[in-house]
Amino acid sequence: MTRQSVKESTRPLRPQRGKQKIFDSALNLFESQGYFATTVEQITEAAGVSKGLVYNYFSSKEALLVGLIQDATARMTAVAKPLSRDIPASEALAAFVDEYFGFLAKERQFLKLQLSLLLAPELSETLAKSQRERSELLLSTARGWFQRAGVAQPKNKARVFLAMLDGVALHYLHIYEPYPLASLKPMVIQATESLCSTTP
Repeated sequence: MTRQSVKESTRPLRPQRGKQKIFDSALNLFESQGYFATTVEQITEAAGVSKGLVYNYFSSKEALLVGLIQDATARMTAVAKPLSRDIPASEALAAFVDEYFGFLAKERQFLKLQLSLLLAPELSETLAKSQRERSELLLSTARGWFQRAGVAQPKNKARVFLAMLDGVALHYLHIYEPYPLASLKPMVIQATESLCSTTP
């Protein structure tokens, strides 16, 4: 190993980079050998970080799992925020559907894992708060779009819209293999445009 490579290997990780390495390694291990069989020691070894760094971010393996879900929520929120301003509601909803389908395809590994863990009775209490927060955030955002569209019962329209997306996600991640995600996207966008219609 050269002096330069030694210097690079001992250089402290930037905080966000270190956290992302922990997330990536935890996700790979949870997916390959199961959440319950994975230890914090295995995660630190796979990430190439110290155990102290992991506990600097997360108090436990359960907290790390919640952090993974919150990170996914933050990325979805980052997609939705720019669409909440200066754009017609129907276009915002269609753009969100497009981004949502891309998110499903890109994050399939993590989302399949998350779905399986949500169904685990041992983790229901651990994950309940973060799941509820994400659901409420998406509902609030979608309701705002339907309010801007001027439709009646915007909250209920938002619930129908999100239920449609949840159904697609469930079928894609858990029930059908293969699943025609790309060909369904324009149909979902068309159905969303119908929900935005103010015509009785």
